[in-house]
Amino acid sequence: MEKKENKLFYIFLLINTILWSLISTIRYVPSIDTMEAISWGELISFGTNKHPPLSGWLASGVYHLGGNHDFFVYLLGQLCILTGFIFIYKLAKFFLSNEKAIASAMILEGCYYYTFDYFIDNFNCNFLLMALWPMVIYYFYKSIKENRLSNWILFGISSGFAFLGKYQIVFLFLALGIYLVLCEREKFKQKGMYIAILSGLVIILPHIIWLFNNEFFSFGYMLERTHANANNVPVFLEKLGHIFFPIKFILGQLMAAGGCIFIFLMTALQAKNISFNKSQNKNDNIFLLLIFFIPILAQGLMGMITGERVPSIWGSIMVCTTGLTLFYFFPIEFNTNTFKVFVKWIYAAMSISILSTLIFALVQTKQIMFYPVEKVMNDFNTIWNENTNNAPLKYVGGDIKYIFQFRQYNNQHPKVILETYGHQNPWIKQEDLSKSGALIIISPKIKDKENFVKELVPNVSENITFETYNFEFCNIFGKCREKEFCYSIIKPHI
Repeated sequence: MEKKENKLFYIFLLINTILWSLISTIRYVPSIDTMEAISWGELISFGTNKHPPLSGWLASGVYHLGGNHDFFVYLLGQLCILTGFIFIYKLAKFFLSNEKAIASAMILEGCYYYTFDYFIDNFNCNFLLMALWPMVIYYFYKSIKENRLSNWILFGISSGFAFLGKYQIVFLFLALGIYLVLCEREKFKQKGMYIAILSGLVIILPHIIWLFNNEFFSFGYMLERTHANANNVPVFLEKLGHIFFPIKFILGQLMAAGGCIFIFLMTALQAKNISFNKSQNKNDNIFLLLIFFIPILAQGLMGMITGERVPSIWGSIMVCTTGLTLFYFFPIEFNTNTFKVFVKWIYAAMSISILSTLIFALVQTKQIMFYPVEKVMNDFNTIWNENTNNAPLKYVGGDIKYIFQFRQYNNQHPKVILETYGHQNPWIKQEDLSKSGALIIISPKIKDKENFVKELVPNVSENITFETYNFEFCNIFGKCREKEFCYSIIKPHI
């Protein structure tokens, strides 16, 4: 019976990975996050202007190893989700029967973050943490239960890579630390935990050194991302930020996991025997509650303390144990028929998600889908050559909605001038930038365009002028939408 259940699980993983990887190929270009990650990886740096470097290394490596085809980065995002499913299953096996452990992973198909959001963002540090977050939990719990040195080392290594994926992993470390203090204090007297810490520190040390050498400027992105004024939040809500933003974040996680809860309830109705877990194993109860609630509450608490916005998407890496929590604390008596009904609901959720995503993709007229990359690149090759006497285009900077396309699709692949929030850009040699010139592309909404350019190109001495470029993108039904941006040519000085 267990072999049949596992076979079903493997088939689900294969179908889910293939279908969601293929659906993204209808896009003209990948998401901004994906192209940005590819650009980060090409810097060959231990840090970026926003996040730790691991997502960039993986995105760039996979993209170039795949012959610069976008599909391989789409596949990377799905492989992260697949890995997360596998480690959720492995973790759930410690607490549940095999079929319920499988259900704990499969039920995430009902979560917005694992389906539609993948199509929107393709691959970024959040998807990387969808793989590493449950991996860290699994090796931690396995280390606690078996106390084997090899498991502690794997916990330390996975924790180190998770930190290199996204700083938010510290909220999970907080939950695990609280569990150690409450339930496993004797582990502080054993060498395994300290070897795990040492293993993780070895992995993250180069990045820590990079942060110190660069004034921790990547943390400026978090401040910019959360500031209410920067995100068009109404004034009256901004004043209530200490209450409104954390509540909104927590409700966002509940809504994202709503599909999981619905599938669970439908399965419970079929089984007609839902109950509450009266397990006497208090340590397990505490562990599962801590890993599920502490990261979400801690992230919300940040908004409560600062009064600043907490983007709901930041919770995408924290809801992976939703199914495990439901099946553990509200047991359902699974029989063969109940499990079959559950699987049908999973494939129904998959079908609905894919169908709705396809409809969204084909009818909407947003730049993220139908950006006319070939026309824009050809036009700007002409514009650049006419203004610079055919000089090589080595640098592009400005609005992230437009510049990464040039790095990836322009035949000269100019280097991106990343925004560094007032700090010196460590990836750009200012002398070469002043000598080679740059193409600057910004939103027409920016009021002080000249100062914006001078922050990107500090040594520019010429008068900065802007032109407007208009283009349109159309869906498959011929419905079109116009878009414009402003550009400035900083001419080379050879």
